[in-house]
Amino acid sequence: MKNYKFILVAIVTLLLSMIPVLFIPNLVGAIIQIIILTIPIFAFGQIKIFAFSFKSFFATFVVGGVMTIATAYYMINSIYKGIHEFGSSAIDSKTLILFIIFLFITAGMQEELLTRGFFNTFLRKGFGNTKASYIAATAISSIFFGLYHLTNLMSGNDPEAIYSQTIYAIGVGFFLGALYIRTGNLWGNMVLHFLFDFAVMIYPILFAKMDVATQKGDMIKAWLGEGIVVKSIILTVAAFALGLFLIRDSKLKPIIEAEEREEMAA
Repeated sequence: MKNYKFILVAIVTLLLSMIPVLFIPNLVGAIIQIIILTIPIFAFGQIKIFAFSFKSFFATFVVGGVMTIATAYYMINSIYKGIHEFGSSAIDSKTLILFIIFLFITAGMQEELLTRGFFNTFLRKGFGNTKASYIAATAISSIFFGLYHLTNLMSGNDPEAIYSQTIYAIGVGFFLGALYIRTGNLWGNMVLHFLFDFAVMIYPILFAKMDVATQKGDMIKAWLGEGIVVKSIILTVAAFALGLFLIRDSKLKPIIEAEEREEMAA
């Protein structure tokens, strides 16, 4: 059943939540945005967005196995490359811990709650329980996720690299959206997203000592190498295909039926 109030709430909340991100820097802005997003989640009875079970949490890493494997590969490769070229980490343990906390709150909690937990869920509620609605909600939220990365241009980063990031973030966002639909565990998404970002940042941050605020473009180029625009497009197409596979009919049908039973019982 379509419920357009969820779409209206999604749009208004999304716009309001972008204010602290655009005008309040880094961690403080991220925390304020998380608070803004949490209010309508509780107000409109969508607290199950924060539901947790160990079974569905670990299922995230199995169902999203492609991203899990990619994360492990980049983590091992980055550490090996860093040690081979620099010998040891260029930052101390305290700085590393603070960076990990910052990355988990921003990349893990903030981005996943914003795009998958809040926006995707509220759009699906608004569009209704059909396969087309689920795909549309996931596509729209992933496009927003990609465009969200254009805020990195505010820090004077390399435009080509940030545009490339925007492109591949759309595809990765669709995959993560499909993964969240399959498992229903946003915490798994948060951890996997965080680990993937951390894996590709190990070399530029821990060893090459790049500045995460002003050198995101250099970090993206360090990860993707030459031809970043073409590689980003290929990555996006592959991620969309994998996402559609995750929410194929045989897997999506019982999810939709369960959602319908829940709405009837409410």
